[in-house]
Amino acid sequence: MHAGLLTAGTVFAGDFRVVRPLSEGGMGAVYVVEQLSTGVTRALKLMRPELVSDPSLRRRFEQEARVAARIASEHVVAVLAAGVDAPSGMPWLVMELLDGSDLADLIARDGALPVERARPIFDQLCHAVGAAHAAGIVHRDLKPENVFVAKAQRAGADVTVKVLDFGIAKIFADAKTSKTDAMGSPLWMAPEQTERGDRIGPQTDVWALGLIAFTVLTGRKYWLCAEDPNAGMTALLREIVLEPLATASARAAALGAQVAPPPGFDAWFAKCVSRDPATRFADATAAHAELRRFGIRTSL
Repeated sequence: MHAGLLTAGTVFAGDFRVVRPLSEGGMGAVYVVEQLSTGVTRALKLMRPELVSDPSLRRRFEQEARVAARIASEHVVAVLAAGVDAPSGMPWLVMELLDGSDLADLIARDGALPVERARPIFDQLCHAVGAAHAAGIVHRDLKPENVFVAKAQRAGADVTVKVLDFGIAKIFADAKTSKTDAMGSPLWMAPEQTERGDRIGPQTDVWALGLIAFTVLTGRKYWLCAEDPNAGMTALLREIVLEPLATASARAAALGAQVAPPPGFDAWFAKCVSRDPATRFADATAAHAELRRFGIRTSL
């Protein structure tokens, strides 16, 4: 059975009838399925068969279910079942099916979000990441593509945010983290993710939260080389690790953003992206509380 070749009508693991393919990426494929025992529509995620023999990638895939189950937040995508397909050896997950788009697609479509629209998104994002930190878990790959903005699931809410892909999350007490495992997506990774050593902690996610907030409010990625199609990884790493970090307002202006960050944002952003993890906010909950404390209560 191939992750990319499940056809409509196929019954998988005895309880999930394939409705249609939903997406396919580097790690695997996702299908819309009907759970036969309940009649509820779900999302089935299968690992690509050519990756099954790679122990580190298999561990990453299988970890997603275990980690998500430890986090007490309705804003982490729920993994409802998991297993291994006996004939093929492919790990699989069944998750709640979400209706909406990820934050990257939302910004690509709509541009910078007004603060009133950004506030509930960031509130819920910080709730999820803060709950992960409280459970001793660092996501390590926060980026707009891993923040899903779905239709509201409760009365009175505008949207429901779900954080995806805890596959490379780190549990604080687990010291078995290689340099490669430590790296997230380059545009959002913190300086310590480029190093050997064990400095990765909740502050690593705080760095990414600062960059995500900048992008949400300005519609632009913070790093200058993100605007240059000829810039490579070396240029990006130089910006992340060595070059002076402009204030959020100055960088937004340099990038030609049509919207400036709100008053008070510069100081908060600077603390998020301090190159020394010890001088950042301690975790997502602290970062969120400070943002609200110094006057952006009605914005973010």
